[in-house]
Amino acid sequence: MRDHLRWRLHDRFFLQLDDRQAAFGQVWFTAGAEVVGVVPKGHNDDRQHAVAPTGTRFYGKAYYLSDKMGRADGPALVVRYDRVKLPGQDEQPICLVVEGTVYGFKDGRVKASNRNVGWVVHRWP
Repeated sequence: MRDHLRWRLHDRFFLQLDDRQAAFGQVWFTAGAEVVGVVPKGHNDDRQHAVAPTGTRFYGKAYYLSDKMGRADGPALVVRYDRVKLPGQDEQPICLVVEGTVYGFKDGRVKASNRNVGWVVHRWP
């Protein structure tokens, strides 16, 4: 990941977490469900643009961490992306994680913002 993609540990990428849902605002994520993130148009981070340009697609799963799991900051949506496809390239394995505030919980689904920042990690938290 670091050599081929030129990503560094703790690089951050601005994403639309699931491109199959509304681009802005809060949307529902089903715990354990597949998500397809995308780098949206309009981000202005030069580092991100160089190594994960607009249109880069991230593939992973959504999870829910409750405050009953020992979270001090309350419940959270966690998305773990394990593959990436940069424009014009093949899929590559990665470790990228997003953690976001939960605004609602119902029937195994959580409501959270569909735009957030993901971080390159060495291993899953």
